[in-house]
Amino acid sequence: MAIKIKFNDYALQTNETLTQKIQFVYSPLNELFRSLHILLNPRHHGMHISWALDVQQRLPHHFFDDLQYFSLFYELGVPPILFNNFERFSSNLDEEIEQLKSYLLETNAQNILFSLKKVITNRDNQFIPTLAKNLEWQGFSPSSSNDLLTDLNNNPQRVYTHLLNFINDYRELVFDSMWQSKHLEQFLLTEIKQQSLYLAQYGFVKLINHLEIDRIYWQQENLIIIKPFEETINLSNQDTILLIPSYFIWPHLFVDEFQHGITLNYDALNRQRDKIDAQYLTHVFNALSDIVRLKIMKYLSDQPSTTQALGQVLMMSESTVSHHLKLLKAAGLVITQKKGKFVLYHPSTIVNDLIPDFYQLLKNN
Repeated sequence: MAIKIKFNDYALQTNETLTQKIQFVYSPLNELFRSLHILLNPRHHGMHISWALDVQQRLPHHFFDDLQYFSLFYELGVPPILFNNFERFSSNLDEEIEQLKSYLLETNAQNILFSLKKVITNRDNQFIPTLAKNLEWQGFSPSSSNDLLTDLNNNPQRVYTHLLNFINDYRELVFDSMWQSKHLEQFLLTEIKQQSLYLAQYGFVKLINHLEIDRIYWQQENLIIIKPFEETINLSNQDTILLIPSYFIWPHLFVDEFQHGITLNYDALNRQRDKIDAQYLTHVFNALSDIVRLKIMKYLSDQPSTTQALGQVLMMSESTVSHHLKLLKAAGLVITQKKGKFVLYHPSTIVNDLIPDFYQLLKNN
C-alpha cells in the first residue's frame, strides 16, 4: 500500500522539467512543532528519547496541559495552513512566527477548524489504521481534541493568543537553546545545499535514491511513498513538491497536500547516524595536509576546472597537478564530470560536511 504521486506530461518530458517541480524548504517553525511531537510521544522516537526525558523533567506541569491541548497541530504532520500554505518563506524563526501571527489574525477561523478536522479524519480513517498501529504507531493513543475545536469555534482569537504564548514559552524554556547547542540551522542548511546540488547535477529521480529513505522510490514515472493505505495524488502543471528536511521527524515520513502541491517532510538525520569512521577521516585529512592540494580545493570551489587549467593557474606541470588530484579523488574530496572532450574537477560535499564554511576559512593566495 502506498501514496502514488502522478506527474503531468509536461513535468515528465525531461530531467529539467521534472526538477522544476522540486523545491527545498528551510523551516525552524516546522522543527519546533516536530520537537513538540516528540515530547508528546517520546516512546516512538528512540533517537531523541534521552533529550525528551531530560526536557520533561525540567518543564512545569502546566506546559504539558498545553502540549496536550494543542496536540492536533503536531500530533501527525503539521498542517500546511499553519505556514500559510507556504506562500512566503522566511529566513528565521522570528519571521515565521510573525507570519503565523499575521495569518491567524487575517484568516477565517473556519479555515483552521476545517484543516484540523481533516487531520482528525485522516488520523482515524486512514493515517493510523490497524496495520499502522502494529508498525510505526504501535501503542499510540490519539489525544482528545474536543476542547481545542470548541474553543476555536467560540473564541478563536483567545486560542491564537494562547498558542503564540505557548510557543514563546517553549522557545524560552527549551527550543532556542537547543537550536543553538545542536547547530540545527547549519544542519538543515547543509542538508538543503547538499541535496540541491545533487538535484541540479543528477535530477529528481536519482535524488530520490540519494535521500536514502526506504519508503520513497520511483516507479513507472510515479513517485511512490509507502504508507499503510492507498491514495493517488495528481499534480498539475502549477503544483510543486516541497521537500522539508527535519532533524526530529524519524521514524516518520509525512506527506501533506497544500494549495500548491504537496509537502514531503523527511528525516535528514539518517545520513548522520553512520558518520565517517576514524580511518577514513585520517585519509581525508591526510589528503588535505598539503598546501598545493588546499589551493586546488579552494580554486575548484570557485569554479570547476581541468587538469591543464589548474596547472596554468598553479604554475605546475600537468603531471604534478594530476598526482594531487588523484590523491584528492581517492579521498572522495573531488569528483569528475565530463563535458564534451574535457574532464572537469569540482569538490564533493565532504569537506563542507566536516568543516562548515571551510572554503571561507582559506585565503585566496
